[in-house]
Amino acid sequence: MFTDTHAHLSHKDFDADRGEVLARASSQGVFKIIEIACAPSEWAPGEALCLQAAGRLRCAFGIHPEYVKDIQPGAAEELENYLQKPCAVAVGEIGLDYWWEPGRRAEQLALLEAQLPLCAKYSKPAVFHARSGREPGLDAYAELLSLLKQKWTYSPGKRFRGVLHCFSGRWEDAKAGMDLGLALGVNGTFTYKKNGDLRDIIMRAGADNIVLETDCPYLPPQSARGKRNDPSFIPEIAAMTASHLGLGTNHLADKTTANAFALFGAF
Repeated sequence: MFTDTHAHLSHKDFDADRGEVLARASSQGVFKIIEIACAPSEWAPGEALCLQAAGRLRCAFGIHPEYVKDIQPGAAEELENYLQKPCAVAVGEIGLDYWWEPGRRAEQLALLEAQLPLCAKYSKPAVFHARSGREPGLDAYAELLSLLKQKWTYSPGKRFRGVLHCFSGRWEDAKAGMDLGLALGVNGTFTYKKNGDLRDIIMRAGADNIVLETDCPYLPPQSARGKRNDPSFIPEIAAMTASHLGLGTNHLADKTTANAFALFGAF
């Protein structure tokens, strides 16, 4: 069984065929999915999707750094309400993104710090986003990991505290994240022709430290570049990852699903 640990199925790109997408995922052995609702406008649709696909989907609720400029009064209280829903399994995705609006660095750091205590308060792991800027010195991974080391108090008493979603950093970032109890999210970018460095890092990290994800509708694997991504591509991502790790695809499916359950809980 495969698990997609990071999907955005409530995105408008799936409005016309969401049911078919879920059915196609099942046909490919992807039976468990973590929906990511990372803006206030996504929280209610995320919950509704989980109710419609009971037993298959659970949801992470949070505020992505790119939405820091759109936060309205009352959003913090509303987020806490959603984190208490039966479908809620994580805080996220949260983090730092310096690619588009590096001038909002201070606001993003404040937003991240405000959400970190929710992990301990509601006994939830975190889904972290990190994207460095175009200019030198805007190192989102270094700042995120330093902040977590200093101020993140969530200690679940189990192996994983969270995940570095769509990992794209250096080995030093991967090692620092794993030392903090974070899994590494592996998605379609692993299959891209020019991502040899990422493949080397994931091989070094090993299957014990990764989970599989799509980030759909974004970041399809190499075979579908330019097309909409969806959870049915997880087996393709798994097959290439397994080949680099010297494992069978079924073995990696079982291992990464076990990691996903260790992270988010079985469902």
